[in-house]
Amino acid sequence: MYFFNLKALLLDLKHNNVTERESALYVLIPIILMMLYSYYLPQTDSLESLADDVMIIINFIILFIVNGGNNGKNYLIKYFSLSWVVTWRVLIFYLVPFTFVFSGLMYFVFPDSLKHDTYGLLLYGIAFEIFYLFFMIKAFKATLQTTSPAYS
Repeated sequence: MYFFNLKALLLDLKHNNVTERESALYVLIPIILMMLYSYYLPQTDSLESLADDVMIIINFIILFIVNGGNNGKNYLIKYFSLSWVVTWRVLIFYLVPFTFVFSGLMYFVFPDSLKHDTYGLLLYGIAFEIFYLFFMIKAFKATLQTTSPAYS
């Protein structure tokens, strides 16, 4: 099971070297983490939850189309395994710096709204989903290439 090595995962996916056990782990571990997270999650705004749900569905459909739609192969194995690795990479390399920039802008531009800014959090969540979708599309396309993936 890979955490950051997207290049190795892409090669395994291209050559059908991801085992059923690994596929199951790529699905099971995020589900367990989401269950634990939701247990401690404070009550979220319904608008934010709705936007997150819509973005997840849109991402899922876009990635299905990128994979070839009805003619694509191994969509769910690709989706869950790539999602695991890409999420870690986006969280660490893009979302952490983005959080500092976003928080700084919110602090200087809208200092009074930091305590109860639903729209700021909504924009923040949408920005994460856009980052995530961009890198997932790139990873899916790399699995469809006939040559070695150029993704590092």
